[in-house]
Amino acid sequence: MVSTRIDWVREHCRLLRAISAEFGRTRPFDGLTIGTGIHLEAKTVALLLTLRDGGARLVSTGNLNTTQPDAVEALRAQGVTVIGAPTKDSAVHVAYLDEVLAAEPDLILDNGGDLFARYLDRPYDGLLGGTEETTSGRMRLEPLRDQLSRPILVINDSPIKQFAENEHAVGQSALESYLRMTNRVTNGEQVTVFGYGACGRGVAANFRGARARVSVVDVDPVTRLRAHLDGFGTPPRDTAVASADLIVTVTGARDVLTAADLPLLRDGVILANAAAARRDPGQRRALPGPDRRRRPDRGGRGGRHAGVRR
Repeated sequence: MVSTRIDWVREHCRLLRAISAEFGRTRPFDGLTIGTGIHLEAKTVALLLTLRDGGARLVSTGNLNTTQPDAVEALRAQGVTVIGAPTKDSAVHVAYLDEVLAAEPDLILDNGGDLFARYLDRPYDGLLGGTEETTSGRMRLEPLRDQLSRPILVINDSPIKQFAENEHAVGQSALESYLRMTNRVTNGEQVTVFGYGACGRGVAANFRGARARVSVVDVDPVTRLRAHLDGFGTPPRDTAVASADLIVTVTGARDVLTAADLPLLRDGVILANAAAARRDPGQRRALPGPDRRRRPDRGGRGGRHAGVRR
């Protein structure tokens, strides 16, 4: 009988179960240490235990602000070394990354390029290469290619990941998270999606399926044309910002929204980010303070609000 969410996930990851059985016979990672800096949640527990079944010694930490305590407990109960605990503190997170690298892993599984970037600050002999999960991480590591000088497999380049996870799963998760966090309906809401790559397409399609009115902003005119032919509005950027009840940034780039956009925002607009590592809105500069942020009111009513959600 399935007793926990993690057990349920492992039971339903049939491909991983088959790979785990194969790894139990072939032991491809015998004698190797794998260091990971990825989201620690039910599905990645299944992934990491599959690598362990292949003979790997695992030294793991989570990503900033996403580590789930039950996942940490499950991994530790299975003998996996997990560094740290859930944290929103960037300095604490960096210290956890450094502890992982202190084990001098032979392979790195990264999400957002954090571990590889820290490796360059404190290199060691023996790193063979590794994987990077995200487009954001690839963008971060691309200029460092010559310095890293090791094979890094970008998982996000997989065609299956592009349509199965990025387009379908990310879009559904973004919609579900919005509904749970705000307790608002989407019917008739004006949603502006920045970015129309695989993830942006999924976000736009899911909100449209939930009866929202969706506009798309993208810097690439060919991509905007694709969004237009897919039936989405493609107004000028400032028009899309000014009309939105919800803005979702899905680009992986920095400063998609900045302080210069504050006068455009409607009262009560919600800003959300569905890209890795909170890189999209220029939040620290544009929207300082806690989740409920005040901005000057052009009509003299003493201040208006923009809600920020990640």
